[in-house]
Amino acid sequence: MRECIKFASIAVAVASCAASAGVLGNASFEEDIFGDFPPASGSWVSFSADGDQFMGGDVAFSSAAMARTGARSMELGITVANSFAGAFQDVGGLSAGDAWTFGGWHKSLGVAGGTEIRIEWRDSVNDVEISRTPNLAPTVGSDWEEFMLTDFVPVGADSARIVYAIQSFGAGIDQSVFVDDVYFVPAPGALALLGLGGLTATRRRR
Repeated sequence: MRECIKFASIAVAVASCAASAGVLGNASFEEDIFGDFPPASGSWVSFSADGDQFMGGDVAFSSAAMARTGARSMELGITVANSFAGAFQDVGGLSAGDAWTFGGWHKSLGVAGGTEIRIEWRDSVNDVEISRTPNLAPTVGSDWEEFMLTDFVPVGADSARIVYAIQSFGAGIDQSVFVDDVYFVPAPGALALLGLGGLTATRRRR
């Protein structure tokens, strides 16, 4: 992971250093993604409509086919209608009222549409969801571009489940999306002062 991750939204420039950027495990998908639901803290858990990680009409796995950095990225694929595939990871130790940003880079080699990026705020003690952000659903282009989703930890939540998925319920089929170099970092106090929950942005890399 870079020493300091820097990213920007429409109204605020954000910088967050390594001490807070290392909360994710396998952030660049260089290691395998689990499909049998191990503890979701520190590792990615894949899910799909048919439950098969590598075969069928919907898949999510660590792939050497395309990478932004390193040797691998997460590959998501759908070839049938009314299906879905994705992965999630849990991040704990959060405090209510703090602002956090889930971001990374993605690109598509298939048809556009069907992307769902969200943060699910959870009570880890009772293993229940408190609330979730609306899905960020950008149209993913053929070049690597950055996505970002920022929200505030609600009262009662102490962890976040970050989710990246694609789906073909009314969206196109033959989707092929790659995700790499994701991060989940605290936004600075300046962002919290704006009072803008669910601030989102996407940025195309030139």
